[in-house]
Amino acid sequence: MDRWEDWQKPYQFGTIVIWPPDEIREIVNTQRNVYDPVSQSYCEAHITITQPLTKSLSDDEWEQILKLLKNYDCFELEYGPLNSFLPYPCIWYEIEPKVRVLDIRNALHQTGFFNLNLSHTKDFIPHMTITEGLSGPAVDEGLLELLQGESRSGSFLCTEIAYIFPNDQFCFNVMKTLPLKTEGS
Repeated sequence: MDRWEDWQKPYQFGTIVIWPPDEIREIVNTQRNVYDPVSQSYCEAHITITQPLTKSLSDDEWEQILKLLKNYDCFELEYGPLNSFLPYPCIWYEIEPKVRVLDIRNALHQTGFFNLNLSHTKDFIPHMTITEGLSGPAVDEGLLELLQGESRSGSFLCTEIAYIFPNDQFCFNVMKTLPLKTEGS
């Protein structure tokens, strides 16, 4: 962690995301490799749910999270079309239903385990990033139009979310999957 940049340090205990199925992640990972390889080197395609954790959680605290998630049914998650935060250099897939992702986010944040002092805690928009301008071509209207032409929308059944944790090189990996409520559970 000594070599991490200041913005990376709050992520030392990991965060919780939606980790799309392999076939979707492969498509978006390919785009990320071309249009922002530095971001891709940090983490594969994902949909952020929470702000980063403030500490390593105990087994009891993970049980509290698992119990909380049993209040949320699995749901069909739609991604696309593309949008941007221009002039901030970020191009991303829209996510629906936003309200479902935000409900889970807010419930998790209420546990007190997450760093709510970071930017975009309150104005967060669920999304799946292609580029945030850390590397690759300039992120502008031209790139947005190009990517809109080559990207597709789709959906998948979200049955679980994932706890991801960075290694010493700030590369995130899935450490735990956290199931949502299914029929009969």
